[in-house]
Amino acid sequence: MKKCTKYTGIILCIFFLGSSAYYVYSIQEARKYTRNIISSDLAKAQWRYPNGMIKKFEILSHDLSKRQREILIKVQDPGFYTHNGIDLSTPGAGLTTITQAIGKKLYFNRFKPGIAKIKQSLIARFVINDLIPKDDQLTLFINTMYFGKVAEKPIVGLESAANAYYHQPVNTLTEDQYISLIAMLIAPKTFHITEHPDRNLDRTNRIKAVIAGEYKPQGLMDQFYGELPQETINAGLPPASYFGKSSENTKENAPNKVNAAGAKSRVAD
Repeated sequence: MKKCTKYTGIILCIFFLGSSAYYVYSIQEARKYTRNIISSDLAKAQWRYPNGMIKKFEILSHDLSKRQREILIKVQDPGFYTHNGIDLSTPGAGLTTITQAIGKKLYFNRFKPGIAKIKQSLIARFVINDLIPKDDQLTLFINTMYFGKVAEKPIVGLESAANAYYHQPVNTLTEDQYISLIAMLIAPKTFHITEHPDRNLDRTNRIKAVIAGEYKPQGLMDQFYGELPQETINAGLPPASYFGKSSENTKENAPNKVNAAGAKSRVAD
């Protein structure tokens, strides 16, 4: 029994040392890649997929109005300007910051939830947070965001999304139109503007309630701002992104739902 315990301890020690060495090496390589490639890309107003395919920036963070930046950050990463790449305390933040999100896009050919989340978090904390200014992080985020598909074509980037769904640039969108795009980000297929306008409008109104101070997220994972209809839950949400709430406080604070007809009329505007 003692021998078995001894060997188990040795195996665990080797595993720990091996994992630590792997993550240290990964961080070092990511820092080198950031200095040599990503920093150069930023200077050229472009970004690239890990496979090397390059895309020019369609929009910069300072092209957004102050109000648009505030809305984006309030929804996607409320602690963005104060955290160090990781935020596990701000209500409504969820498990992925803007910094972690761009890490997933820029450093992983194929990202699989689980162990990769550890590497993603370490890169966010010790690479992106250290080497890429916040405004550049925001520029990378708004150019790499995924907004579902239109006519089977993937829509990547906020400016592309504004043109695909509303046939106009971001800077001419109404606030409701802009929020409806941001509403898609957490689950583009589930909250698709044209395929599921009722769900999109419901989330848009929930976001508006948060922005107006009418609803305050009840914890880190309250990313949907209250309980969701079962139909929306069944449609598909990101893993570990939603936990139903039953507290009276949450029910009292939950924004009112709106009907699908209203959603369809907004999309047609």
